[in-house]
Amino acid sequence: MSITLKLPDKQRQKMKSYYQDYLVDAVPYSDFRAKINGTTITAYTSGKVLFQGKQAEKEAQQWENISATPIQKAVAKNASDDSLPQRFSEWTIIGNDEVGNGSYFGALTVASCYLPKEKQALIRELGVKDSKLLSDTQIRDLAWQIKATIPYALTICNPSDYNRGVAKLNANGIKVSLHNFTIQKLLRDLSEEQKNKLQGTLIDQFTPEANYYKHLKNEHNPYTDQLYFVKKGESHHLAVACASIIARDAFLESLEVLGEPYGVVLPSGANQTVDQFAARLIKQYGVEVLDVTAKKHFKNTEKAMKIAGD
Repeated sequence: MSITLKLPDKQRQKMKSYYQDYLVDAVPYSDFRAKINGTTITAYTSGKVLFQGKQAEKEAQQWENISATPIQKAVAKNASDDSLPQRFSEWTIIGNDEVGNGSYFGALTVASCYLPKEKQALIRELGVKDSKLLSDTQIRDLAWQIKATIPYALTICNPSDYNRGVAKLNANGIKVSLHNFTIQKLLRDLSEEQKNKLQGTLIDQFTPEANYYKHLKNEHNPYTDQLYFVKKGESHHLAVACASIIARDAFLESLEVLGEPYGVVLPSGANQTVDQFAARLIKQYGVEVLDVTAKKHFKNTEKAMKIAGD
């Protein structure tokens, strides 16, 4: 469960003294952070105080009074419960999505988009919707329009970096790291006014919430404020749809850029056609070509090498 209160400076300073023995490393844009009774309390410079954990409601109750303004109370979401707070689709949020995870060739791209409530009508007018319902041509055309309309951040993890990373982290660990990094990158570019309007961050769910937070513990600067997770996030908020389009545009470009030295456009996906294509590259350029074009831990590598050797 997570609960957010809006508290004046005086009361937040009182809280800091109260939790003095339970303080932990602060996160960006926060005054302090504490962990007690399985609950994390984060006080932000904006005046918001976030309580997260099983005892969040109990811990927040002692600070709820006439000087506190309740902002939000929500039960944490997981893969089997895709409900979100009432009228969530109208909120001002950051939407996150990644593309390329299921493709043997090409980069893994992650995008974060800040979509304020007042820009939603314009984004809808542009024709933004689930990227899976759009052609590649439409994706390429929409991506630049979205970039010109709302704040965004994009992280491109090319195969060479991905292959080094997967030796230390598993695939989900890499994705968590990229999502966390991209959110933080976007937040650094937002104005204080924009950050104060922010009501949450929705990540298109690729792993159970508990697993996301488990991997997040490995991050030097973890972002945990008002995170929501839901499958098919693009159907729940336009911010995720925007992120999906920008990420897919970057993924498509990576197939062109990474294939250019070999005079090809790399194929997407991980099917038998991709195995055959990879085998041809191996025969012509050697197995090292996969280091910079493909995610080598996929089973396609073994299949392609077998085909190339036959």
